[in-house]
Amino acid sequence: MLEMPVLLSAAALMGSQIVSIGPQNAFILRQGLARSHILPIIVICIVCDILLVSLGVLGLGRVLNSVPGLITCITLAGAGFIAWMGYRSLVSSLKPRRGDLSGAVECDRRAAIRTVLAVTLLNPYVWLDTVVIIGGLSAAYGPTGRVSFMIGSLLASALWFCTLGGLSGFLARWFEHPASWRILDGVIACVMFATAISLLMRSGLPGWI
Repeated sequence: MLEMPVLLSAAALMGSQIVSIGPQNAFILRQGLARSHILPIIVICIVCDILLVSLGVLGLGRVLNSVPGLITCITLAGAGFIAWMGYRSLVSSLKPRRGDLSGAVECDRRAAIRTVLAVTLLNPYVWLDTVVIIGGLSAAYGPTGRVSFMIGSLLASALWFCTLGGLSGFLARWFEHPASWRILDGVIACVMFATAISLLMRSGLPGWI
């Protein structure tokens, strides 16, 4: 039986975790603005959250934390990948464009799927938010409340991704000029670099950051 207070608390917590603009949300926004393969991207994001939150609730977060150095290795690898994504967006923002506004948008379906899987599964923040934090907090609600907690988290995730992907298409008319895309690419590059630096600081390496 669903416990509504637990469900709503979980939805609010999950919402606070995923609403901030990060690599995954930035990629969804850019693909949505270009109206390029946004439906499979949204579906993949929701399915990944279902799997990760379920694993967290079932106890994988505790297993990951129990392996010495594993979280640090995952964090460093993710920081490197996100920094590369930031460099790609930065290069795109510096290129003058005429006519073709696709920029760094993945126009090939398979490439788009590979990229969304990468920005989701290779981003340590996704694992920390879903598996470690959401999974860990679900234990406080016991065996019965855990199910309501998981459902509330997943409902918030699905609502966010559908809203972000769906509404981004309505903003396309504001991006009819190449300058708008270059500004967006610059903002995304800053987000990516900031995320990578934050991950390095979180890992404790290197100490001079």
